[in-house]
Amino acid sequence: MTKESAGPLRLLRETHEERVLAALRAQGALTRAQLADQANLSRATLSSIVQDLLAKQAITETTANGEAVRGRGRPVSVLTLNAAGGLALGMDLGHRRIQVTVANVAHEVVASEGIACSERTPWGRRLDLALALVDELTARQEISLSALAGVGVGVVGPVSETGDHPHPSRVSRTALVRDGLAERFGVPVYVDNNTRLAALAEAIWGAGAGVQDVLYLRLSYGVGGGLVLGGHLFSGAGGAAGELGHISVDRSGPRCACGGRGCLERYVSLAAVLEQSGVRRFDEFLRRLDAGDETARRVIDDAGTRIGEVLAAACNTVNPDTVVIGGELADAGDQLLRPLRAALRQYTHSQVRRHLRIAPAVLGHDDAARGGIALVLRRSALLAGYPATAPGPSPEDQAHDIG
Repeated sequence: MTKESAGPLRLLRETHEERVLAALRAQGALTRAQLADQANLSRATLSSIVQDLLAKQAITETTANGEAVRGRGRPVSVLTLNAAGGLALGMDLGHRRIQVTVANVAHEVVASEGIACSERTPWGRRLDLALALVDELTARQEISLSALAGVGVGVVGPVSETGDHPHPSRVSRTALVRDGLAERFGVPVYVDNNTRLAALAEAIWGAGAGVQDVLYLRLSYGVGGGLVLGGHLFSGAGGAAGELGHISVDRSGPRCACGGRGCLERYVSLAAVLEQSGVRRFDEFLRRLDAGDETARRVIDDAGTRIGEVLAAACNTVNPDTVVIGGELADAGDQLLRPLRAALRQYTHSQVRRHLRIAPAVLGHDDAARGGIALVLRRSALLAGYPATAPGPSPEDQAHDIG
């Protein structure tokens, strides 16, 4: 096989594997004939895929009475996901929250928990807190990590394929997390941007499941995004694809930490919304909004309009099927989405908005951690050909129309 043909063939095989695994996740135990129909694969192709998945211990084969299949002349057997075939650990080291989630190879969450942290917490301390949370969670749930296959972790800020970044602190942050986790667990570790991992999780299990083109926007203490294009997670040349929070909405606006002026993040992050509304806590802001407070309503209307204008430009560029809105600000619900949709209707091309859906995210606090698990398990066609986004050990090398 030539090097040129290896990539497309590998992508095709990974896509076939995902069809098989997706059918088993959705339908449970299936015979080979049923699985071939569900996955729309020929018997010969299915047989090859099944043999590989059995060898990887991703699936198991048993008779109808639950006995392992042995030898020739075997009775009709069924294939199921092997929940005992290994574990994956996902982490999200966010601005103000650390999340740890453990899942098995069947993509079933075994345990998940998060803790708050200060935005100024040093990265070494964040890593220590995450490891302590893993120890506490596994001890309480009596989970052994002896079968751990790998760790996928999301960090704040751009992460490129090589791990390079114009800011040395970002490179050292990535290396600190990756090397510290690899030393602790002795397994492959994958580091990526946490918002991109949240986009991946929403596209696999959440509001964007089954859609080829998804634009994800997270509205939290920071504002960022992620892109799934043509059914594949997209990182961009420097790992900064989807940085919608740093599109300028006012060229003469306040300076942003990115070096620009008037970035969207300066107007619609949680800190900005709280400052504009004169309250200290976001739950208080939501209470005032629900009570009809005029200031809170004006702030959320302005935020929704600004977000919609930026999303309109992005949608005109990539023409997604679905825009998924996540993060704490999305808890404002229709009071945010109403002006957002209005701006999208006004500023998107008719061909773009005709079938465009706006969907609130559904996964919650563990979205990025789940995306990290997907990186480890590599069980989604969304990741076919997707690189390890930082150097490190390789594992063997609800929706509304707006139209």
